[in-house]
Amino acid sequence: MVESRGSIAFFTTYRPTVPLDIFCCPATPSSPAWQDDDLLLTDGVSYNQNGRPIPAAALGELLAFLRKKNPTLAAECGATPDDAASGRVAGLVFVSERDNGLETLHVALRFPGCAKAGVKVLSLADVYGGEIFGGVRMEDSGCVAGGFDDVGHSLVYVSTKEPAKTRRTPWTVVYKTNLADGKTERLTPPDQYDLSPAVSPSGKMVAVANFKWNKWTGEIEHLKTDIVVMNVDRRAQGGLRRKILIRDGGWPTWGSDNVIFFHRGIDKMLPSGMVETNWGVFRYDITTKETIRVTPVEFDAVTPAALSETAVAVATIRKKSEKTGAHRELEEYRQIEIYKVGAPHQPVQLTVKSRPEEDHYNPFILDGGNRVGYHRCRKVNLLEGKKDNLVENGNGVQRNFHRLQSPQSHADIGLFRVSGVFPTTSKDGSKLAFVDNMFKAVWLADSHGLRVVYETRGANNIFSTAWNQNQDKDTLYVCIGPSFSPRRPLEIYAISNVSGQHAGRRVERLTKHFNNAFPSSNPEGTKFVFRSTRDGGEKLHKNLYIMEDAEVGEFGEGTVTRLTNGPWTDTHCSWSPRGD
Repeated sequence: MVESRGSIAFFTTYRPTVPLDIFCCPATPSSPAWQDDDLLLTDGVSYNQNGRPIPAAALGELLAFLRKKNPTLAAECGATPDDAASGRVAGLVFVSERDNGLETLHVALRFPGCAKAGVKVLSLADVYGGEIFGGVRMEDSGCVAGGFDDVGHSLVYVSTKEPAKTRRTPWTVVYKTNLADGKTERLTPPDQYDLSPAVSPSGKMVAVANFKWNKWTGEIEHLKTDIVVMNVDRRAQGGLRRKILIRDGGWPTWGSDNVIFFHRGIDKMLPSGMVETNWGVFRYDITTKETIRVTPVEFDAVTPAALSETAVAVATIRKKSEKTGAHRELEEYRQIEIYKVGAPHQPVQLTVKSRPEEDHYNPFILDGGNRVGYHRCRKVNLLEGKKDNLVENGNGVQRNFHRLQSPQSHADIGLFRVSGVFPTTSKDGSKLAFVDNMFKAVWLADSHGLRVVYETRGANNIFSTAWNQNQDKDTLYVCIGPSFSPRRPLEIYAISNVSGQHAGRRVERLTKHFNNAFPSSNPEGTKFVFRSTRDGGEKLHKNLYIMEDAEVGEFGEGTVTRLTNGPWTDTHCSWSPRGD
């Protein structure tokens, strides 16, 4: 994994270790065989997620353009605009990672009830060209707008193809591409940033989640967004007429041209000083300006998909899980449910009946409301099977490291996504260590292959890995503790002879009693800098310290020297490779 300027290994937060696929089930489960009616909507290749149906008329425009642009590919697809109009072919726009590991938009053509059954997948770059859908970017949330008056259909979606202009600025922008001719325009105004576009039933309006203050302030789960509404076609409708409709909301979905459902996170400060967010789905009436909560306050509900003005499908987590890596209770799995306005405690529970021990995400509505789609991942036990450390690439080959496409400006730098968390490479790049996604095992990859070099069980989990810069020591540092909370102890351990035989390997604790993490050694390997909550007072400020003896730590004659001192958080420290 050594390039002319080196390689970067990284992991993706919350990315499942097994491939996602898009499925659907009936919206009204009633038949005895309903639990087996979980229909796959993609071809099962790569990671597939965030699907939305393409209306028949819009699909016809896409297929007509494909016949003009690429008649050979159109013939291979075996679908024509007439097939779309008659229902012989159905379309789905979704996100897949088969394009060099990037999350990009694709179209699945399905042939329900036909002799030529199956699914044919096209990337939008295949249809409309790399000038529009090319380069290094991520795409998401494809949905179809237009189809009113003389306005044709367009694909509305998120793309990161325009780089961020300043530090801590998002680069998610909503675009519109005309399906009939490929003309593309930016709907998000300059210096603003949007997520999660949703088109009204008439096809005339788009609702988006807009970043407050037009910047990102570090949130991962609870993004600070408002819901903004604008016209689809500024030429036909006299401008975008963009305006903020709902403060503090995200993931809009239209129940009608007058009703929007959305989710909202409500923060609560706990006695420990941590913030807990409760998520609920709400309904907003544009005419009356009334907002009501649709889902119960007892559990989390997110990512709504409206069936009507009074019914909405959501993803629910009925009980929060604090047992990282342990067996979860049934209510701790994410399931798809349908709620009706005014009946928060009488939902239609869809997926829990068919697959109670699998997580389901991002519902969407298809077949005129008769079916609900979602993407889901399969249940895999890492501590038993080990197989979920394997990642599928676009060709279906399973690997632990997935090489991604680097930007053209940095083509000589290798990018590798690791199927695990906290990856770290040795100084010479010959060894890579990481923690499994259940935070229970340390894996090592080197010239001798891939293997587990340390495991923990019970309440303790493993957080972060770092190599001693002195390669002769063959020492890896890890952090072990019950959770990643500032008020709970997290200790630094050293695994010596980590790449050698198991009999010669030693695991020794180096710190005492505090929340200690993210060590980084000096080049000689005799000291390391780390962050800790010691001497942080009641507010548990995290400052930097130097462990003066990397061999014994705080035990024996080891001492700790404070490096920074203040009411702030210092973290992810790194000792200079030059040792100064």
